[in-house]
Amino acid sequence: MVIKRYISDEVFNRMKTDFRFLIDRILQSGFEYDLQIRDNYFNLYYKGNSLGKISFSSKTCLYNVRIHHKFIDQKIKERFKPQEGTYLTFIIPKEQLHPLFSQANLKSMSQKVKAVHFQEELIFEQMIMTDNVDRKDFIIIDRQILDKTAKTKMDLLALVKQSDNNYQFCIIEVKLGNNPELKGDVITQLKGYIHRIEQNFEAYKKCYEINFRQKQELGLLDRDLNVNIIPGVEGIVVILGYSGLAHKSIALLKEKDHAIKILHLKNLIDLSKAK
Repeated sequence: MVIKRYISDEVFNRMKTDFRFLIDRILQSGFEYDLQIRDNYFNLYYKGNSLGKISFSSKTCLYNVRIHHKFIDQKIKERFKPQEGTYLTFIIPKEQLHPLFSQANLKSMSQKVKAVHFQEELIFEQMIMTDNVDRKDFIIIDRQILDKTAKTKMDLLALVKQSDNNYQFCIIEVKLGNNPELKGDVITQLKGYIHRIEQNFEAYKKCYEINFRQKQELGLLDRDLNVNIIPGVEGIVVILGYSGLAHKSIALLKEKDHAIKILHLKNLIDLSKAK
């Protein structure tokens, strides 16, 4: 299987019930927290950093939660007694999920993310996702996309409405204006990602139509939307800030490939628009 970013029916049915509280927290946060479905597990993100890789063992009926040790304080360790390592492993029954991911613990983990693992482009990525929720024309369906054909990850993957219920894939590469990859490497990256999906379109279509339906069932996407993914893959480079450097890089990219799509978002302050 080239790509699988969905959960088996048995595990998903448990997840819908056991993690209802966490879905509510994500919605209440305005998607500052983010849940992405993987191959029979899911990741909980905050500012682009994983606060947990969560999977379920049907043999033991226990959940396996892996969280980087830098994000966990001593009180949580003492209460839940995880297996030690770079990633702490919590093996717990469903009754302990809510206490582990309590509001207080999530706040503690989030503060540690800010303190120890700040990456500007991951923050930018999260901002793009958060500011584009509840859209029907442009749906960001996944982040950090990896398949079995290559080791490089796409930043974001969106579904763009074409007509009726038909959508096409759009790959979004997220760069700050001072990223050296804007001198040319991003063109190769983007073309490679487009080719990857085009060559494996049926696998991607199946994967993300299931992924979409599961997120709908969880309440993370509009339940009234129907999505049929059709052939055709777009790519776009979204650049934020550092306008002096970004303008030069954009001009250079356009010289190398005039067809490349670039969206430059600026932090320009226009006082006339202040309310």
